[in-house]
Amino acid sequence: MGKTLIVAEKPSQAREYATALGVRGKGDGYLENEQYVITWCYGHLLELERPEAYMDLERVGKRWGLHRLPVLPGLNTFRRVVKSGAIKQYQVIQRWLKSADIDAVICGTDADREGQLLFQEVWDASLCHKPLSRLWISSLTIAAIQEGLKKLRSAEAVAGLAAAGNGRAFADWDFGMNLTEGFTALFGSFDEVRKKPNVISIGRVQTPTLALIVEREWEIERFVSQPYFEVRAVFASTQGDYPGKWFDRSEESKRITNRQDAESIVSKTQGKPGRIAKMEQKDVQEPAPLLFDLTSLTITASKKYGFSAERVLQLAQSLYEKKAITYPRSDCAYLSEDLVPKLPEHLKAVRIEPYMDWVDEASGLGVPKGKRVINTITAHHAIIPTTEKVAVERLTGEEQKLYDLIVRRFLAVWFPPARYHQTEVVTEVEGEPFRTKGKVLLSLGWKKVYGSDETDDRVSSKAKKKDDKEQTDDENVTLPPLSKGEDVRTKRVFSEEKTTKPPKRFTQGDLLKAMEGAGKQIDDEVLRQQLKGKGLGTVATRPAIMENLIDRGYILQDQKALKPTEKGSELIRLIKERLPQAQLLISAEMTGQMEFNLAKVEKGELTIELYMADVENAIGRIIEELRSYEHKHGKTPLALAPSSQAQASVKRERAKTAPKQTNKFPSQASVKITGKTTGEASPPTKGKVPSDKTGLGTCPKCGGEVIEGQKGFGCASWREGCRFVIWKDPICGKVLTPNQIKSLLKKGRTPLIKGFKSQSGQSFAAYLILENPTEAKLKFEVEQ
Repeated sequence: MGKTLIVAEKPSQAREYATALGVRGKGDGYLENEQYVITWCYGHLLELERPEAYMDLERVGKRWGLHRLPVLPGLNTFRRVVKSGAIKQYQVIQRWLKSADIDAVICGTDADREGQLLFQEVWDASLCHKPLSRLWISSLTIAAIQEGLKKLRSAEAVAGLAAAGNGRAFADWDFGMNLTEGFTALFGSFDEVRKKPNVISIGRVQTPTLALIVEREWEIERFVSQPYFEVRAVFASTQGDYPGKWFDRSEESKRITNRQDAESIVSKTQGKPGRIAKMEQKDVQEPAPLLFDLTSLTITASKKYGFSAERVLQLAQSLYEKKAITYPRSDCAYLSEDLVPKLPEHLKAVRIEPYMDWVDEASGLGVPKGKRVINTITAHHAIIPTTEKVAVERLTGEEQKLYDLIVRRFLAVWFPPARYHQTEVVTEVEGEPFRTKGKVLLSLGWKKVYGSDETDDRVSSKAKKKDDKEQTDDENVTLPPLSKGEDVRTKRVFSEEKTTKPPKRFTQGDLLKAMEGAGKQIDDEVLRQQLKGKGLGTVATRPAIMENLIDRGYILQDQKALKPTEKGSELIRLIKERLPQAQLLISAEMTGQMEFNLAKVEKGELTIELYMADVENAIGRIIEELRSYEHKHGKTPLALAPSSQAQASVKRERAKTAPKQTNKFPSQASVKITGKTTGEASPPTKGKVPSDKTGLGTCPKCGGEVIEGQKGFGCASWREGCRFVIWKDPICGKVLTPNQIKSLLKKGRTPLIKGFKSQSGQSFAAYLILENPTEAKLKFEVEQ
C-alpha cells in the first residue's frame, strides 16, 4: 500500500503535522514515515508572468506605453513561473506528487482562499490525477489536526474556493499590470533625485483605499470651524449638589450658535428656584464585547500598544504557529454550534496566572450559548485560545501582550453582563430644561476580567464618540438622592463657548474599520451585506495595503495619523475630475461588486469566465479613456513621491512618540539582520563555495546547507536563488559564532549569550530566537 502525501503551507506547519502523526524521518525538503510523506511550500512558490511574456516585443518595444495595452490573457493562457529561490522546494513537491510511492494527496495549506490558491498552483502544474482531499482546521494543536484528518473534505467541496482564488489573482494582475503601466506612461516621469521612474501604481484595493485617505484630508481642508455655546448649571438639593446642561426640547441635538441666546438663558435662570420635572431610573445591562476577529484584534492592539496592522498580523501568525491561538486571519467574531462541547477544554487551557481565579469562576457559570457568542460563522470562527496550555514565559513580550488581549476577551464572554443603575433627571428653571444623567455600577460582570485596566475597543470607541460630540463626564455623575417634584436651588448658571472640530485623520485602526465598512457608502443593500465582512480587501491583505501605500509614496504616517502626499492627492483628484471611466477605481462599489461576485464564484453561482469578462471590460474602458486623454492633453506628469529626507523626518517624529521601553534592555521587537540593502540578501561569499566548508545546519528557506562565509552565514544554494543569510554584523556588540548558528538552526534559538550592550551601555544576557526562519529574522529573549 502506498503513502499519503500532505502538502503544508510552510515548514513550521509541516512540523506540527509530523508531530501529530508521529512522522520522524527527515529528508531533503520533506518528512517521512511508513505511512505519510509531509512536504511544504514557502507561501506562493509560483507567480504569474509579467505582461511582456504575452507581448510581441519586437513590434511593441520594451518601453512602457498605452500602445502596448491592454494585455488580457485568457483564463487558460495565464502562465505561472517558479519564484527565484523556490526552485528546489518546488521540485521536491513535484517529485513526490508524481512518485509511484504516493497513492493519495492531502492539501494541508492554510484553510482560506489564499492557502487554497498556493496549493492549487503547484497541483495544476503537476498535472497530477491522484485522489485529492482537503484538510480544514482552525488550529495547529495535535487534537485539531487528528480530528481534521478524520473529517477530510473532498476536492470538489473546495473547487469553488480554488476558482475564486484564481479569479482574485487574475483580476489583481489585470488591474495592476495594465493600469499601472497605462497611468505611468501618461502621468509618470523620471525622478531625478532617486534616479528612477516615478511609477503611478494602481491596484484594485490599493487605489480606493488611497481615495478614503485623500477624501478625508479634503474634508479637513474644507472644514470651517463654527462657534457654539453650552449653558450649564449647578443645582443644590437637600441631599447635595448636582450639575445639569441645557437642551432644546423641540430638537435635542440642536446647538446654541448665538452668544446672545446663551446669555439670555443664563440671565433668565440665574439664581431662580428650580424644580425636578422628570426623573427616570432603570437598571441597564452591558454585555461582554464580541470575540475577536482579526480586524477588531488589530484595532484593540493598535490603541493599547501602538502596534501597526502588519505587526499584529505577524504576532497573531506567530501565536498560531506556536499553538497558542486558533486561526488568526478570521473575519468572524462568532463560534459555531459544534464548538460548544469543546469550549470547557479551551477554558481549562488558560487556567494559568494571572487568569486562574477567573477561569475557576467561569467554569461554574456554564458554557456561553447566546447569539453574541454562538452564531453562524464564515470559513473560520473567532480567534480564541487553543486547547493547549501555553508556556507564557516562552513568548516574546509583544506576543504576551497580544495573547493577553485574546485570553481576556475569551474569558469575558463566559461572564454575565455588567449591570448599572441609570438615572435621568430634568430640572426646570423658569421653563428652561436642564438634563443630568447619572450612572452607578451595580455589578462588574465581565468587566472584572479587565479590572481598572479595562481597554476594550468598544468602550474606547464610545469614549471617542463622546469626545467628538463635545460631551463631558458630568453626564455620568454620581447623583445625590433626588425625587420627582422636588424643589432645588440654582447655585450657578454659566455659558461655555466651544467650536466644532474637523474630522480626524485616519489612524491605521480607523482605516481598517473604514476599509471593512466601506458598505456605508453604498446604497445597494445586498452589496452592503457582502461588504460587511469583505469591504476593501480582506482581513489578511488590508495591513499590507497600508504598507504599500506608504512604500509607494502615496501616504505618510505622522505619529499615528495617515495623511496623503501630494502625489497621492493629485492621483485621486485626476481620477475624480478628469477620468470618469476610471472612477470605478476609487469606488467602494467596484471592490464590493468584485468581492460579491468572487463569493458567487466560490459558491458555484457564477462562472469564473463571466467574472473575468466583467474585469476585462472595465479595464478596456479605462485604457481607451487614457488614450483619449493622451490625444487631447498629452502626457501630464503627477507630483513625485516625498523625498527620502521628508520620510526620514516623519520616521524620526514617530520614533520620538513611540512608547518607551520599561527597562534599559533592547526591546523584544524584531531584529532583521541585513546588509546594506533591506530588500534581498546577497550571498555571504562570492564565487564558488569552497569544498572544505562544513555545513552548520539545514537552511530553513530551501532545505540546503548553511555554511560560514567571510561576511555571514548563508545558504550554499545561493547560486540557485536561495537568499537566506545571517550577517556577521555585531548585534549589541556581539558577533554570532558558528556554534551559536548551529544551535539557532537546530533548536530555533542560541544558547544564552552574555555580554550584550544596551544603548545605555548596560550589559545583559539574552537568547537570540529565530522568529521568522525564511527571512533570517531574529528576536531577543532577555534573561531576567
